[in-house]
Amino acid sequence: MNGQQLARELKARRGTKPTPGTLYPALKDLESKKLIQGHRSGREIQYQLTESGRTGLVKACQYFHHVFIEIFEDCQRGFCATL
Repeated sequence: MNGQQLARELKARRGTKPTPGTLYPALKDLESKKLIQGHRSGREIQYQLTESGRTGLVKACQYFHHVFIEIFEDCQRGFCATL
């Protein structure tokens, strides 16, 4: 995806579209950490995850699941409605 495509996808998922001043520094940081790689295609840069980026994404998802699974399970049992 290029920057504009990423911004639209984030808006669809989060409800807010990041500004260029937020998005592009984040992409530059991810690229400097070798988690994504940008390839120029005409005037656009297409970004994709590197192998390190894929590994990091899997680890982050596993960590998120480990930390928050009990909260989700409590909500499924109706506990959240009593708060």
